Amino acid sequence: MRIAIGEFAHETNTFCAGLTEVDEFKARHWVAGEELLENHDGVRGPLGGMIAAGKDQGIEIVPTFATSTEPSETISSRAYETIRDELIGGLKAAGEVDAICLSLHGAGVAEERDDLEGTLLTEIRAVVGHEIPIVVTLDLHGNMTQAMVDGADVLLNCHLYPHTDGYERGYEAVELAARIAKGELKPTRHLEILPMIIPPSTTMHGAAKAVNEMCFEWESGPGIVDVAFVHGFPHTDIPKIQTTILVTTDNDPELAQRAAKDVARRLWQMRDEFLLDLLGANDAVQQALASEKHPVIIADISDNAGGGAPGDSTHLLRALLAADQPHTCFGYIFDPEVAQQAHAAGTGATIDIRLGGKTDPSTGSGQALHGAPVETSAYVKCLTDGQFIHTTPMGAGARVNLGPMARLVIGNVDVIVSSIRTQTLDQEPFLLHGIDVTRYKVVCLKSQQHFRAGFEHLAGEIIRCDTPGATSSNLDTMPFERIQRPIWPLDREVEYAG
Repeated sequence: MRIAIGEFAHETNTFCAGLTEVDEFKARHWVAGEELLENHDGVRGPLGGMIAAGKDQGIEIVPTFATSTEPSETISSRAYETIRDELIGGLKAAGEVDAICLSLHGAGVAEERDDLEGTLLTEIRAVVGHEIPIVVTLDLHGNMTQAMVDGADVLLNCHLYPHTDGYERGYEAVELAARIAKGELKPTRHLEILPMIIPPSTTMHGAAKAVNEMCFEWESGPGIVDVAFVHGFPHTDIPKIQTTILVTTDNDPELAQRAAKDVARRLWQMRDEFLLDLLGANDAVQQALASEKHPVIIADISDNAGGGAPGDSTHLLRALLAADQPHTCFGYIFDPEVAQQAHAAGTGATIDIRLGGKTDPSTGSGQALHGAPVETSAYVKCLTDGQFIHTTPMGAGARVNLGPMARLVIGNVDVIVSSIRTQTLDQEPFLLHGIDVTRYKVVCLKSQQHFRAGFEHLAGEIIRCDTPGATSSNLDTMPFERIQRPIWPLDREVEYAG
């Protein structure tokens, strides 16, 4: 049996100004053929899982084309069409295959294409036909549509946030694709759409974990292939932003509908549990310093590059610097200009810097949403090439290159600066710069929930800090214009009939 695999993954934040061009994909991840296998073999992600399943089950995995980039602005039409053509070209070049497995996202948006994945699958079907099975892995932050459901035989959203099960979902995709190709499985699906959006909510604790347990209870029963609680991606502005329940059964559409509606009704009843009161920057720092535990991890969730934010917000950094306490650190802030300045000066130098606050356009009031640059002097403690290997369960084994990086000392605070924008997933960037986070009192980083996979076992306490920013969990602050209304929690009186 031969199964073709490929990828086109992007989480699009339309609130960010500008367009994501093809060069940004090429700079981060752009591979084809055997290079795809070399880059993903042994990596804990969807493509790594697909490759492993092929080895274990004696299935020939045929690599086509794969690309992704950091969450960012709307994808340009030129970029979308270029990537689509590369992927479809790779599928054509694969020759005769028994099935196709794709790693997509579910929250992609391109110019004139609000539903990137639904559009892409429709265009792929126009080329390969409807007889060949297509199984797709997706992020749980997908804004699911019927076009996606119609375009694939099975959609496998990851269940966990942090997304530590991407590898398992990729492995399962190949297993299911093989069963469909052999005639052993006839997938039937039901997508239940709720009139709600939720802020990014970890499945390790609380309400999202409880909903997952409902899904797994149904999934353990006969005839059900998969039950997914798909959170939706709230940090974008398209008409169909929505939380959904997607159920896949083996030739039983009535069972799929019944399971989906049951979970959806119970989710709706507990919706208020997803709204949390989070601290601002100054209160978060003071609570961390007063804690008897260490390290206290403060997550700057509103400037999460993993959701499309600029990664150079200065609100939390300014509060940490104002406290100026020993054994505190910030890792990391995106500022290639300061990183280059530190490399030019060399270790041991003291430099005057304007740190962060450079990529965000000012609002009408003249104030940048993510804060102004921090103007100060800094001691250059350490310089690196920004290269390391992830150890987090979410993508362990993946090679990372954040470009020239620097560890600066500002007063009593260690601050790591990167040249490439991304969120902090594990302690490797700290270790690269000589910082053992377990020996620090307060550790600040930029991430919504994914950091938990790499830090929860190390942390004495975790504080999620919500300041002004493009990925705030206070959805009332997001400047929605196109989203379909009414929708909860923007409209508290909306009803769901179920």
